[in-house]
Amino acid sequence: MAKELEKFKAEHKNLAAGTKKFTTAEGDKLKKRIGISLGNAWEGEDYFRESLAKARADGVKSEKLADFQKNKHFKDGLTTWNKAVDILQGDVDAMKSFCADAKAHLAKMNKLAADIEKDLKKRSKTSASKKDIEALQGELAKEAAAVKKASEYEGKLNAAQKLYAANFQKKVNAILKEKPDSHDKKKDATELPQLLVDRNLKKYTNQVGALVKAINAHCVAAIDKAGQDLKAAAPELKAAAAKFKDLKKINDQYQTAKKKFPGAIEDSKDKKKLLATLKKFNDLTAAAERKVRGTTVTIKKAAA
Repeated sequence: MAKELEKFKAEHKNLAAGTKKFTTAEGDKLKKRIGISLGNAWEGEDYFRESLAKARADGVKSEKLADFQKNKHFKDGLTTWNKAVDILQGDVDAMKSFCADAKAHLAKMNKLAADIEKDLKKRSKTSASKKDIEALQGELAKEAAAVKKASEYEGKLNAAQKLYAANFQKKVNAILKEKPDSHDKKKDATELPQLLVDRNLKKYTNQVGALVKAINAHCVAAIDKAGQDLKAAAPELKAAAAKFKDLKKINDQYQTAKKKFPGAIEDSKDKKKLLATLKKFNDLTAAAERKVRGTTVTIKKAAA
């Protein structure tokens, strides 16, 4: 019954393209994209609040959307936020489609698996095709398990990622009804530069930590390799210098923000935390520069 084997192989081959498409790597990519889009939507909301404050400063006192729409600042803020929300919704829809398509593909794989199982049950132990069909069954089972994991990625999204865009209009209406003085209590959302907003500060704090760790690791590796072969240390030094360049870029941005927005930092409820973090960035960058320079000098002396 070799014809059944060929039939199963052909069906498996027809499913191959979809099987390669529905992977956890693709699920991770979509989830990461949604995370970025949500962050941009939050920033859009911050900008909207700032635009609303400007509109009120221009003299708009109504709580009606139509009245605020006549103000240039407000209209710009709402449009910017809306665009960010639309992108987020598009990314969420892409995730939903990916998972729905993966589930549909998995159903086809399961049907093929059921057909193979049915065939194997009635196949004799002496069948020449049995081992090959069993091998195909095992391969299909592994692939189906991977596609199943990919199909479940929508469930990994949190409530904010899934519902933020859907609640956009409600959020607009709620913000419009807030008392004007309530926005004064949210200066970090409306006046602090985006670089200093808490979620961005956390993101860059993690990046700085990772870069410092990588720089130290490359410098240690450079010294170790120089003991065996001075030439082998060069790539490690080069990698350390590249990481330091990235670290310095982040620190320079933050030190510039500190000089440019002293009033915003001073008025922030998180003033102490902000200043402590900016000092830490500066100290870590200076220490990393000394580390790279010291390692380079040590290796050059060894080569002399």
